Amino acid sequence: MIKYIRQFTAWFVPKISWITWNSIRSLFNHGMYYNLNEEDWEYLRKALAKDYYIILTRNTSHLSTYFVSLGNFIATGKFGYWGHALMNMEGDPPITDIGFKLMESTGVGVHYSTFQEVFRCDSVALLKPKGLTIDVWTAIMDRLLQQDGKKYDNLFDLSDEAQVSCVELVRVALQALPNYAIMFANLEKMIAENGNNLTPEMLYNCLDFEIVWVVRR
Repeated sequence: MIKYIRQFTAWFVPKISWITWNSIRSLFNHGMYYNLNEEDWEYLRKALAKDYYIILTRNTSHLSTYFVSLGNFIATGKFGYWGHALMNMEGDPPITDIGFKLMESTGVGVHYSTFQEVFRCDSVALLKPKGLTIDVWTAIMDRLLQQDGKKYDNLFDLSDEAQVSCVELVRVALQALPNYAIMFANLEKMIAENGNNLTPEMLYNCLDFEIVWVVRR
């Protein structure tokens, strides 16, 4: 059954997942289609300038958010809150929008995005792998760089690294660590127990990660 759902999803979702109601929402939200504010952005700028994170976001006015939530329900029996996952790459960029390197996988594939492209959203969470020191992030960043330009994985097939979804991008980068299986044993257990599926919500709930900061609006 899961196989057929994935095949249908791969055909159907790309045709409509680009749909948003940003413009309509902005009419009723003081011209904005997102809920993060300047105070939130200031915290994010300072945090991303000093460290690396796994970043989760949610856009209430994006149809794709609800497909991801449904995917989490199919995998775990519970609807998910988080709609997207990505990672930052720069350890000490200038505090400007264009100074940040944020890599994500969306419908157009793996690419860099600007600060505003990512954080014009409603909710955000910063996660860090437990027990991972700053000096070992080099291997993770090198692996992440290798993913640039890959196509988006509409089948959400964790066994095929030729194409990667947003959460697959995070997992592939972390797998650069030689002790990945030990450090992320809980994550791999969750994946196995949920039909070889991975969602942003599973990253948020996984005991292998520390939730550093979260804003839900």
